[in-house]
Amino acid sequence: MKVWKFIGIVTIAVFIGLPTYVEGQSEKPLTKAKAQAQSLRLITGHTAATLPEGSFELAIQHRFGELNSGAYNLYGLDNFNSMRIAADFGVLDRLTLGVGRSSYRKTFNGYVKWRFFGQAESKLVLTYLADIAIDARARSDWNLEPFLQSHRLFYTHQLIASIQVNKGLLISVSPTIVHANLVSQHNYSNDMPVLSGYIRQQIIPKFALTAEASVMIPGILSVKPKNHPTIGVGFEYFTPKHAFQINLTNSRALNEAYFLTDNPSSTLLGDFCMGFNLIRRW
Repeated sequence: MKVWKFIGIVTIAVFIGLPTYVEGQSEKPLTKAKAQAQSLRLITGHTAATLPEGSFELAIQHRFGELNSGAYNLYGLDNFNSMRIAADFGVLDRLTLGVGRSSYRKTFNGYVKWRFFGQAESKLVLTYLADIAIDARARSDWNLEPFLQSHRLFYTHQLIASIQVNKGLLISVSPTIVHANLVSQHNYSNDMPVLSGYIRQQIIPKFALTAEASVMIPGILSVKPKNHPTIGVGFEYFTPKHAFQINLTNSRALNEAYFLTDNPSSTLLGDFCMGFNLIRRW
């Protein structure tokens, strides 16, 4: 995707945000929200946060090309890896539903997120995430016979434990199981255990530094190799109704089924790609 297309996306997002807000239970400004993390996602993965009851979010996630593509490609900004657009809704303060579509493997996904322990601003929050992803690539792209529609399905179950260490520091760990209906070798398990986590350091009320990582847990099941951890670093900036998240990551995928289990090419900075998340809340 060229730079001018990126500018167009940003312009649209800004115009979406022009209406003013009325403060209330479902319309509380993000800058005043009493929560460990105001955003549902930190870089690529989920936080323990859920949306306030009755609120709605629209998210645009984008990943450019690799930094090592050089100055001619503006260090990846001229290139395109993947994009995802998603809608999320707070059914209850503790229960959020979401759907999305990613260009990576033409993936559709839907999820349920339940904060079953702790208040939004508690020092310890436990949240359960259940996600289903559908790889919607054309059947001809699979080069597989016999081909079953069930081969397209991935299921993710994740427990997100988030601890507010002090006023500014948030640490989280998330044991996860990703189930793939189809694996590349018969001796691989369809269930892949993963351990992920994130750190968020609040600098000022509107600005925070972020980092996340995930690794495959070895020795439990025979799973496909993941030789390098998935890593992301970045920052997020909030306005009353928007979250702007800029990041660097070695993951090209934007769905749990892939970025938690796919093997990044390396952990060298040149193989990282720049990305952003634009989030608008109503």
